[in-house]
Amino acid sequence: MSTTSPPAKHAARRRRRLSHPASLFAATFLALSTALGVTSCTALGTDDVPTYVREIEAKNRHLEQQFRAGNLLDVANVYADDAVLHDARGARTTGREEIDAYWSAIENPLDWRLEIKRIRGSEVIAYETGTSYLKTLREGVEHTAVSHFLLLWRREPGGDWRIEMDAYWPADSR
Repeated sequence: MSTTSPPAKHAARRRRRLSHPASLFAATFLALSTALGVTSCTALGTDDVPTYVREIEAKNRHLEQQFRAGNLLDVANVYADDAVLHDARGARTTGREEIDAYWSAIENPLDWRLEIKRIRGSEVIAYETGTSYLKTLREGVEHTAVSHFLLLWRREPGGDWRIEMDAYWPADSR
């Protein structure tokens, strides 16, 4: 018979779930966004969609187009110069030089589709969640990497939206 109380068991399970890098990142990000007072987008129709949501959606389409065209440095350029990228293996890529090298290392890009689940925020800072379907050609065989992602976007002083933080993990992980 276990001597651990049900609330203690629940807390232990929650700690184990949050120890996964993606879960820990997501929990930290959500707490941060709440603390910063990030407002919620409650759009009921296309006319109610805030400008920042449409602008970030357009950035997603730009990323897809540049990837398909093989312009991987143009993909990297959407990231802020001090951006941080956390990949599915838990590796951290930081700053302009590393982000450029990360994207430039992708060989034989074919297609990329970003399925947006949610964009919330304000005209200055926003987060986006979704699923990425990135297709490349490896040894003559098409390969599609399916990942869930969480992006933190910020508006630069010139008005352009840039990715400040990117975290992604395999879609089949829980």
